[in-house]
Amino acid sequence: MLPAGAQVSGAERIRVTPGTERLLAGGLYPGSLQRQERLLLDTLYRHGPLTVRQLEKNSGQSELNHWIQSLAVAGWVRIEETAGKPRASAKEQLGIRALKASQETLERLTAGQRALYSLLEQNGRNVPLQSALRSAGVTAGVAHSLQKRGLVEIKQIPILRVPEELSEVADSAVRVLTKSQQTVFDELRAGLACAGARRYLLHGVTGSGKTEIYLRLIGEALKSDYTAMLLVPEIGLTPLLSRIAVSHFPDRVALLHSAMSLGERYDQWNRIRSGFAPVVVGTRSAVFAPLENLRLIIIDEEQDPSYKQDESPYYHAREVAWHRIQRSGGLLLLGSATPSVETFHAARENGEIVYLCLPERIHARPLPEAVVVDMGLEFQRYGKQVIISHLLGQELGDTLRRGQQAIVLLNRRGYSRTLLCRGCGHAYTCTECSVSMTYHQAERRLICHYCGLERDTPSTCSSCGGEYIYFVGAGTEQLEETLRAMFPGARIARLDRDATRKKGTLRKTLTAFQQGRLDILVGTQMLAKGHDFPNVTLVGVIAADAGLAFPDFRSAERTFQLLTQVAGRAGRGEAPGKVVIQSFYPDHYALKFARRQDYSGFFGHEIEFRKLMSYPPYTRLIQIIVSHGAAATACDVAEQIGAGLKAQALRHDFTSQVRILGPAPAPLEKLRGKFRYQILIKAKPACDAVSLLGAAYEELGARRVALKHSSVDVDPLSLM
Repeated sequence: MLPAGAQVSGAERIRVTPGTERLLAGGLYPGSLQRQERLLLDTLYRHGPLTVRQLEKNSGQSELNHWIQSLAVAGWVRIEETAGKPRASAKEQLGIRALKASQETLERLTAGQRALYSLLEQNGRNVPLQSALRSAGVTAGVAHSLQKRGLVEIKQIPILRVPEELSEVADSAVRVLTKSQQTVFDELRAGLACAGARRYLLHGVTGSGKTEIYLRLIGEALKSDYTAMLLVPEIGLTPLLSRIAVSHFPDRVALLHSAMSLGERYDQWNRIRSGFAPVVVGTRSAVFAPLENLRLIIIDEEQDPSYKQDESPYYHAREVAWHRIQRSGGLLLLGSATPSVETFHAARENGEIVYLCLPERIHARPLPEAVVVDMGLEFQRYGKQVIISHLLGQELGDTLRRGQQAIVLLNRRGYSRTLLCRGCGHAYTCTECSVSMTYHQAERRLICHYCGLERDTPSTCSSCGGEYIYFVGAGTEQLEETLRAMFPGARIARLDRDATRKKGTLRKTLTAFQQGRLDILVGTQMLAKGHDFPNVTLVGVIAADAGLAFPDFRSAERTFQLLTQVAGRAGRGEAPGKVVIQSFYPDHYALKFARRQDYSGFFGHEIEFRKLMSYPPYTRLIQIIVSHGAAATACDVAEQIGAGLKAQALRHDFTSQVRILGPAPAPLEKLRGKFRYQILIKAKPACDAVSLLGAAYEELGARRVALKHSSVDVDPLSLM
């Protein structure tokens, strides 16, 4: 897999043939053309060669492939493949290095020549020319005079673009392992030394010291001249882990994530490929890093859904990692305080994965005390809807007075979830997607978080003309504004995708909080996992039940994981921690078990639900989404695919092992201007549902069913 920006992408361009061009110039058309074909020829004649997308835009038409192919077969247009240029490549500058010279030759040099040569000789390698001239205090003429005498070599040398995260070094003090850590590490070290491929689940409570084990295991791999990979789910975790890794393995760590520039990613990829960086830290796509002699892959927070790509190709980094380890031999370590139900089941029930546990925090620190605030009672008590409950407000004030820090999480970007008319109930939804548009205060605009569509904020209702429009549902922007009003002297920052668009903002904000230059950090789920802030003693969670409203069987699991993870940010230092969870559903089992940080209790409850409803791990899911700009077309194609699947299941006597549900409108019925229909295959683990799907698609393709409008996701993490 090539590094980002290095791929050369091709594009088809359509142009009229010379004969067609002569006809059009004379005001004539080729014979027997339909209206759409004439329109396309006119557009190409006026604008010249165009890509399909450009042709659609300039002609005002869509779904043009049929008409383009018809014109090409008739010889009226020609389809040409053009190659683009890579967006990133090696960057170079002039470098200079000293060559061998006799003492007699050196004695005849001028003072300036001697100063430059001496500097280069001491360095012993190529250095940037301009840097060398500045250090020696001489001009370029001095360098060229030495070059003419054969005493130096001047040539182009590569410039290494280094991400800022790799230039910072964290504390590298050697830490003594606890008894539990030592037991776990000894078993993993033995597993790394064994032949073949092995999988381990490291299930450790928040603050139990999983990172220290990761680092020691990487060290063991390097001692044996193996390479290693550490994957994290969020870009927000890369600054911390890369700094720690660099401090332990100087000049041997490469970083890969999407927030880096194309040039930085290109150079890091080349360092890995060349063998200069045997340790890779990165997010999902880093699993494809070109490491040779790979024997160790560590996936931190293995349960995180961001490890699964949500568009074609639908790969899961965990599965790709296991495939690589099976080919190379070695160890795949999955780490989490809240493992996915499927992974925990595979470890504890099936024995497919070796289970290891860290049941206590290091230094025997207690888990934080957690309290759930019933926001329904809060409304009854104070007679108004509030963002911050009375208890959380008190705890925040006490925390600030003690000189300690707090994290307040709300997993919703923007200022308000949407706008609503009090007069007629009209809600402002995206015209391209079947979701509400979010109000953003900074832009004073409504923005769709799915397709990016923006519109001005209306002053009157577009449905009834009324003026009673109000904001519904707080987002992180409004939460930040509320906290600033409540605590005007507090130093507050926000951490979400909107606040961290500018390069370097994420790293700077986290560093400022780590160093105590901020008091309260507000943000979305990027705050919840992996961060270690010893002075954080309070965590507040706003709208803890928001995720439970999603029509997805994993909603309870994700809510439990998020709450447990963010609660684990509190009390990691000397002072004990406290967590305040605000919810309208305080009795929901996900909240009850999260409050106690009781993973085993949650798993026991959840696995019974999965078994009863035939959900993973007791079945395998395959999701087929059919999308098209016309709802009728999407429905028709989905019905043909559904019928084909059911016929195949009947033909191969799979009806007792497979259930085919749908087609039906997808929960997210419209996305980016296309209507979506969903088919869900539920198959028993022993059933080869993928082969069944392949056979059905082969037959449907032979019947010219428009399968191009469908996408297939095996083992989907979301059913939206």
